[in-house]
Amino acid sequence: MSRITVILGLVVTALMVGLTAFPPPIFERARDAVFDGYQRTMPRPYDPTAPVHIIDIDEAALGAYGQWPWPRSYMAELTDRVFDHGAAAVGFDVLFAEPDRTSPELIVDSWARFTDGAAPVLPDLGIAPHDTRFAEAMRGRPVVLSVAGGLEGSMPEAVAGFAVTGATPSTLTTYPGAISNLPELTAAASGIGTISLGRNADGITRSVPMVSDFGGVLIPSLSAELLRVAQGAGGHVLRTSEASGEMSGGTVAATAMQVGALSFPLEADGRFRMYYAGYQPERVTPVGALFEAEGISPELQDRFAGRIILVGSSAQGLFDIRTTPLDGQIAGVTLHAEIIEQIVSGAFLMRADWMRGLEILIVALSGILLTILIRLERPLLGLGAALVFGGGSVVGGVMAFSMGGVLFNPVTAVLTAVLVYLPGTTLGYLAKERARRSIRERFARFLPPPLIAEIEKNPTAALTPEGAERDLTVMFVDMRGFSTVTEGMPPDRVVTLVNTFLSAVAEALVDHGATIDKFMGDAVMAFWNAPIERADHAIAALGALHAVNEAAEQANFLLTSQGLPRVNLGVGLNTGPASVGLMGSRDRLSYTCIGDSVTLAARLEGLTRIYGTRNCVGPNTVAECPPHLQAVTLDLIAVKGFANAVEVSTVLPRMTPGLEAFATALAEARATFIAQDWAGAEAAMMRVAKIKVPTCNTALLAKAYLDRIEAYKEIPPPEGWQGEFVAQSKR
Repeated sequence: MSRITVILGLVVTALMVGLTAFPPPIFERARDAVFDGYQRTMPRPYDPTAPVHIIDIDEAALGAYGQWPWPRSYMAELTDRVFDHGAAAVGFDVLFAEPDRTSPELIVDSWARFTDGAAPVLPDLGIAPHDTRFAEAMRGRPVVLSVAGGLEGSMPEAVAGFAVTGATPSTLTTYPGAISNLPELTAAASGIGTISLGRNADGITRSVPMVSDFGGVLIPSLSAELLRVAQGAGGHVLRTSEASGEMSGGTVAATAMQVGALSFPLEADGRFRMYYAGYQPERVTPVGALFEAEGISPELQDRFAGRIILVGSSAQGLFDIRTTPLDGQIAGVTLHAEIIEQIVSGAFLMRADWMRGLEILIVALSGILLTILIRLERPLLGLGAALVFGGGSVVGGVMAFSMGGVLFNPVTAVLTAVLVYLPGTTLGYLAKERARRSIRERFARFLPPPLIAEIEKNPTAALTPEGAERDLTVMFVDMRGFSTVTEGMPPDRVVTLVNTFLSAVAEALVDHGATIDKFMGDAVMAFWNAPIERADHAIAALGALHAVNEAAEQANFLLTSQGLPRVNLGVGLNTGPASVGLMGSRDRLSYTCIGDSVTLAARLEGLTRIYGTRNCVGPNTVAECPPHLQAVTLDLIAVKGFANAVEVSTVLPRMTPGLEAFATALAEARATFIAQDWAGAEAAMMRVAKIKVPTCNTALLAKAYLDRIEAYKEIPPPEGWQGEFVAQSKR
């Protein structure tokens, strides 16, 4: 499964690198949506003192002055009034391609059309043709007219030329034809500029061509031409990658444009990326306010003086409505105003040619690193890396935009982090889940749930299928007098008694880190230091002694409350080397341990009946006894099946009442016993029998020694005897 994860991660990474280098339309839409989000979050601050203003031919003006197109005499009057109020330049976002049919000399032709008889003759009214009137109003003034790209029509002639630093880029917006103004009007204007703004596939205008190719003639945009005319500059300069030394993949690309003292960046195809401030009411004056003003209006003069004035329309019927990232519907003339504001203020959006290379590098690094971390089964580190690359790309993109107007696209970096991390970790999880399920299905019938959970974490290390030699601390807990207390008891009551008692004991053992090996009728076997190794296994087992006693008392309380008898217990505890692992037949395995130290623990549990104590503990375990516990040596005994004698002790809390006196008296009695002073030993053991210690039957312990003393009186122990006793039975 890990191999599949690596292959999947590398394939996804390679795919995302390719999509970053050559994005399909859907990725371009996503990129544009991100860039739009930047602008909506941080729009360009609007400067009310910006040197541009709009005169809007709105719906109210059409209602008041008639439908469009208006007589050119209106446009002449508008031009005169704007310049009377101090305008620096005027640009018309309107085409005047046909003669004014409302002009007096054309009215008769209009009347005579489709009528019988001779055309009427009007007297000489002394009124100049409207187009002439408009041309005279523009002549000698800084007025710029518009031209639009079309499929046919005569090509315009540039009023101001272009100086291109290098070859002319072939990627510029081109038009096979043009829609131009009347020659009389064009001749009177100080400049012409294109008003064909173009738009993205989704209808949102994000960039506009600042220079277009009309049959080999370069024509600037209306906004660029207005800036030239307002400054009195002679022409435009188009900078390209060929002259600047920039890398453009072998294709000549536009890089920047200069108009007089102003310079601004261009994209490779000569387009200018818009950075919108959005609709601003103070930027616009309705044309009606200009027509209704009497003489020079101080208010209008304050708006127009020294500014570039754009004349356009927000009327829906004139179809010059645009969509921007900030405005759903806005007059097209507003875009020209925004361009001028950007260029004058120097507020540009930039997406350098190397930006895509940076995005490709981030995608490749994130995909490869995440694949490595997933392969190493480090999901948390992988999640951190995914958040760093994905979240960092988003944060970095926002910061780059806010601090420098730089456009960084985080979409593919985020997608790479998600598409590599989620499937990779999912496959890893499924592989582990399949292994866990296999373990549960295989071992659930004969292993306790806590052990299964430990095995699932690391099956190979925990299960040790070939067995492992390890020091273990093994405990046997047995219900004392089980046969006696259950004699004549109904089976269901016996089951209740056993389950209640052993459940409480087992829970206490598990709480202290024990592995429950098995239940054997009225007994339970447990061990420490497997399957998970721990250095303090003997200390943990000693600590469980008191917990087992407490659990037994709680179980007895429940039993007596149900009318069942109390049950005592005996505990054997020993530490030593043992083999631990899966053992049994091919079809029936058990996770258990075997060895002499395990057998000794079982024998020690049986000795509790002889010595009258709750527990008997082997010497290796006693050696690890913590300060709050005290071990009292009971005997030196060779248990059934063992040739060598071992020291057997009982372990009790140091605060146990009578413990100190009991330990001292027993030590003195055993010393006398080992010295073979039988009379003294008898007297000493009688004193031990009188000491009261909870959980210890001192009388039974003393009786065991007294019986041996009687036997030794008749048959003395062999030479070299050190007090050891050889047990003749397992219990």
